[in-house]
Amino acid sequence: MTLYKKIFHFNINRHDGAAQYDFQIVNALSGQSNDFSYILKDIKDYKKLPRFLAFILFWVRAQYTLFFGRIDIAIVSPWMMLMYPKHVSIISISHHYDPSIFKGIRLMHIKLSHWLFVAQRSRIDVVVSCSKYWSNFYKTKGFKNTKTIHNGFDIKSMDRSLVTQDIILKRFNLISKKYLHLGSYRHGKGQRIAIKCFKDIKLPMVATSSFKAILPNDLQGIHFINASFIEYNVLLKNAKAVICMSEFKEGWCRVLHEAAIHGTPILGSGLGGMRELLEIGGFTCSTVDTLSGDLDIRIKEGSLLKNKVDSYRAFTLEKYHESWRRCVRELLDE
Repeated sequence: MTLYKKIFHFNINRHDGAAQYDFQIVNALSGQSNDFSYILKDIKDYKKLPRFLAFILFWVRAQYTLFFGRIDIAIVSPWMMLMYPKHVSIISISHHYDPSIFKGIRLMHIKLSHWLFVAQRSRIDVVVSCSKYWSNFYKTKGFKNTKTIHNGFDIKSMDRSLVTQDIILKRFNLISKKYLHLGSYRHGKGQRIAIKCFKDIKLPMVATSSFKAILPNDLQGIHFINASFIEYNVLLKNAKAVICMSEFKEGWCRVLHEAAIHGTPILGSGLGGMRELLEIGGFTCSTVDTLSGDLDIRIKEGSLLKNKVDSYRAFTLEKYHESWRRCVRELLDE
């Protein structure tokens, strides 16, 4: 009887780009081998509970399983661990670290978790990040093995989602190339910066999200859309430009990458790993002072050139899946 190696993946992300990244790990590792089993433990199992309570219960079970369960490899996030066992190989996914936008208990949690993560770096076998910026960051912190696994995109599904463009634009009372897309709405994602810089531009502005939210008063001028996958892609494809002026150091920026896959002009603050994303297309980072002028230039250029679109479309799911399988194999073979 074959003795399976056990890989446990503890996932705490819900509604952001990190959640999409982690979701694809499931597809990469599930049912892919005869010599290891992949088991996902997801905080979504507690979706009926308040977020804080769900996190506490999930954390307690994760810590217990790690220390007392039979696990060979654990895939975890720094934000859910206080102590790392010595007998388990640890792959830690850290997309980014910038506590500047948080306050109160959340700020304390982020800082403490990261401090404990760095303090126990000798117990971490691999730190996986989605950009070279953060891989280099953790290398300078003394981690023995840092690896960049970029985002992968289901480009075929993205292209297929454009079949009903006219119907979706009409549903939201929008005209193709006659509105600005200000990215996915979340605290610190830069919608406030963008709307101030574009106050004299007479174009509708939209922001999307996969969850329902109430915009604060100073963002009421934005048309907020709780978009499905198909709607989301249509809105990116038909925007005059997509702008993400994130106020914190991003891991990457999936919404800008997805817009570029569709050939839509993109602008961003370039903080953290976003700079690497912009540089793929030869774009410079924007600031509050340059954003309005940068938008004029990018709009005049029109849709992205084919060679730039092809560069962004090279980030396929197949490459992403293979990178994760290789990462796991390297640990299993040690």
